[in-house]
Amino acid sequence: IVYSTSVMSMVKLLEVEESLKNHIDVYIQEMQSKLDSIKQFRESIERDSFTKLEEREEYMANPLNSFPLLRRLNQDWPKWLRYLKMGIATKKIKAMELQLKDGPNDSDLQVALKGMSRIIKVYNQHAEDLTKGILLGRQFNAQLNAPDCVALGDFYYNHTQFTDSTHWYRMALRLHKHSHGKICDKALGLKRKLIYKKYAKAMIQEAMKLEETKATLENNPEIENMANQVAKEDNYENIKSLIDELLAGKEIIFPEEANKKKRKPSNLDVGCRGKWPKNAKSTLTCRYKSDTSDFLRLAPLKMEFINMEPLIVLYHDVLYEKEFRSMRDLALFNTTMSDGWTYVNFDKMGNPQRRDRVVKIATFEGTRAPFTLSINRRIADMTGLEMHDNMALHLANYGLGGHFSKHVDYVDLDKRPPHFFEDLWGDRTATALLYASDVPLGGATVFTKLKLTIEPKKGNALIWFNLDNAGNPDPRTMHSACPVVVGSRWTIFKWIHERQQLFKRPCYA
Repeated sequence: IVYSTSVMSMVKLLEVEESLKNHIDVYIQEMQSKLDSIKQFRESIERDSFTKLEEREEYMANPLNSFPLLRRLNQDWPKWLRYLKMGIATKKIKAMELQLKDGPNDSDLQVALKGMSRIIKVYNQHAEDLTKGILLGRQFNAQLNAPDCVALGDFYYNHTQFTDSTHWYRMALRLHKHSHGKICDKALGLKRKLIYKKYAKAMIQEAMKLEETKATLENNPEIENMANQVAKEDNYENIKSLIDELLAGKEIIFPEEANKKKRKPSNLDVGCRGKWPKNAKSTLTCRYKSDTSDFLRLAPLKMEFINMEPLIVLYHDVLYEKEFRSMRDLALFNTTMSDGWTYVNFDKMGNPQRRDRVVKIATFEGTRAPFTLSINRRIADMTGLEMHDNMALHLANYGLGGHFSKHVDYVDLDKRPPHFFEDLWGDRTATALLYASDVPLGGATVFTKLKLTIEPKKGNALIWFNLDNAGNPDPRTMHSACPVVVGSRWTIFKWIHERQQLFKRPCYA
């Protein structure tokens, strides 16, 4: 049809444009709504600018900062890009896509979730506290939001920890009511309806697991009713009303009920919480150590006895900031830090089987770096042992909820292949652990069999002997690094082998 050949024909064009105007009005409203959502998201991730490496490290050392950031980059930002692409794809968006390719992947997120779950379990933290920015009773200017809570809920659900998952889904629903919920709906696809369903399913699974029998569902009509309704899309309102009744109650009721069902904390948990009783009758003392070298006569070391048998000693102010910074900067500049793992067992060849990535470690061999010589010389002064032919130092930095599970530093030959020590200098007779940073919350070293907790203090060094005077392994040296809650835990550690000590520490058996 040709409109220009007739006015009446062109009149129809008025109707077409009016329709287009109506469409564009809707489009403008949607774009404005989208812009408002983007602005809200941008405001929600506002933070202070950092000019120093130490400021950035301190910020990321708080799990209420580091976990949301890691999870956000892994889960939220790709969704935001898809949301932005609904408009016109710009060069900025393409640049962001390239950046996200180098961001945390799904495996990285799982490690972060494990770290968060470790903090929550060991220190008995509650979901509500973390959403209010409270860690171990201290208030912080950061907190978890609804998507963070859903991610944690999903993590616990997928690990069949249904009771724990219910707390996080419930908190996600509470937080979803706020203005951030609008963003979750539109850009992230995290609709309130979906969270209701996740929460309902988790409660059903929780009830079934607690009783491990169908009798639970038969005896609880409310749970049975919810179980029947969850699968039906058209009965969403019924699910919602049942859950809304629970949400109407005070949140404190839920963790109190959960605590009644929890198992007693493990010996390790008690130690990490600092709940072991103090030994009021202890006769341990402090003194200056000056008998292992001529230099110490001029500058003796401050020595504190922690335990006599096995011998555990804490030295104060023995690591210099310049030494640590030199090690750290060299490791970061050369990108030589690699993943450190916890081990669950050993295979048939005697090789350790990896379980969790928990720390980044850099190893410094040889004597080229000045700090290698000075630190090894100081460890020799502290232990009275020989460092020759074993100058290796290991620098470690722990991550989100980073820990090291219970272990011993001596070698259990029952789990190792024959002739294991042929290429080594014998078993690890002693361990030197130097604390290179303060850790505001968590990160203590605990000896579970001895019920000893040593808090990390910058500049201190913890020395203990893994073998007794007869050269036999001492199982009482079993120890663990508690999960780091807030702070960046830097340590320098070294294992001192027995064959080097032939004349320094002879066998008295």
